[in-house]
Amino acid sequence: MDTTRPPHGERQRKALLAEILAGGDTAEKHYLEIKRQLDFSSKEETTKLAKFILGAANRLPATADRHFGGYAVMVIGAEKGGLPGVPAGTEVLDIEQKINKFLLPGGPQWELERAPADNPGQEVLFILVDPPQDGDPIYLCRAEYQGEKSLPGKVKVNLSNGDIYVRAQGQTRKATAPEIDDLVTRAGKKSLPMPELTITLEGDAHHLDLTPERLNHFIDSRVEKARTEHLSLPASAAAQGSPLFAGLSAQMLLGLNSSSLSPEAFNRQALEWEKQIRAEWQENLGRIAGAAFPGLVIQLGNRQSNFLEAVRFDLTLKDAYGVNTEDAEDVTPKKLFPPVITRRSPFDHGLGLLAPNFNGIGSALSRYPLKWKNVGQNLHITIELDQLRPGTPWASDDDDLVVISLNHVTTLSGTWRATVRGHHEAFEGDVSLPVHPEQNINTLYQQLNL
Repeated sequence: MDTTRPPHGERQRKALLAEILAGGDTAEKHYLEIKRQLDFSSKEETTKLAKFILGAANRLPATADRHFGGYAVMVIGAEKGGLPGVPAGTEVLDIEQKINKFLLPGGPQWELERAPADNPGQEVLFILVDPPQDGDPIYLCRAEYQGEKSLPGKVKVNLSNGDIYVRAQGQTRKATAPEIDDLVTRAGKKSLPMPELTITLEGDAHHLDLTPERLNHFIDSRVEKARTEHLSLPASAAAQGSPLFAGLSAQMLLGLNSSSLSPEAFNRQALEWEKQIRAEWQENLGRIAGAAFPGLVIQLGNRQSNFLEAVRFDLTLKDAYGVNTEDAEDVTPKKLFPPVITRRSPFDHGLGLLAPNFNGIGSALSRYPLKWKNVGQNLHITIELDQLRPGTPWASDDDDLVVISLNHVTTLSGTWRATVRGHHEAFEGDVSLPVHPEQNINTLYQQLNL
């Protein structure tokens, strides 16, 4: 059962009921109790509910926070294989009139949610007890109830005024002395103020022209220039400018030589060259973009007056990917795009290997707090800080990564999620990042003045 999210909303309720239908009360834990039936007209039955609420509220935050976001849940009207439910129409006020004498004054907070049962006129109820927090008082039982004598198959319910009840695995019982000590400690802890976190993205994303038409034009123009050079014209004729690389010499782009080839040999080498260009086209344009544009800068802020410790931000940009920043000298046309026809030694059986890209390895091996990776259609960025000072934002370096948009849009959307030591909940928000107008191989090299 997925217990990572609070049990709010229709989707979460359905998932929880599916687990109960499959396993029944074997799913019961300190954060979950299951009742096939509960008669709200019976004092003894409603006393069970009061006892559960008291026990759930007397849990320790560190234990409670591991499941359901700290909430504890009693599901009423469900069992293995079915949802018999209870009569529909039970209201919070009706329940409060029966149980408040055990809880008030200063009792735990709880709420009521519902789901359909198997039969009309019936419904399944969810009693949700709020997550315990440091600084909470010990919740005492404030009324007396002595249940009827135990009968075969029936457990006698007793509540004693002044007793302390705790929630254990699958049961609610009186607290032991060590458990009371822990609750005294909980009550003595100062509740931390709620963090006020900010995240700012400085820079733009970029969209690359990866259309087949642009790639085909690049390949065709290079192949035709090589064909002219090696099959019909002397090397000096190749000095005509390329429409894609205005201002660049043919020698730089192609590394042409004056050797002549048979049509069969030329076509064979040209096809081999084309396969390499197609396989590396997107990666190479990304590398050029990594040199042409400044990297994304992320600023994280703390508006509170106290230090925040062990802060983790997880940022997801949708329909985007990241590329390493590059040095311009590493992405010149000569280095990224080999000539169609190359002089080969007798021992050379391929097109040669490009220099490996070690960009980003230093960050991975150091304690630099930012890490990123491309997962499917999304870019995931994680930042882990030992502390975040008040009034002094943390900012990433501007050479971590360049963001590329998969789609031709004006803005990327994303989400962030943060956790902070001492706070038993996650903090979430949305972000957006402008997308720079579309870039192709010509405009990228123009940015680099190559």
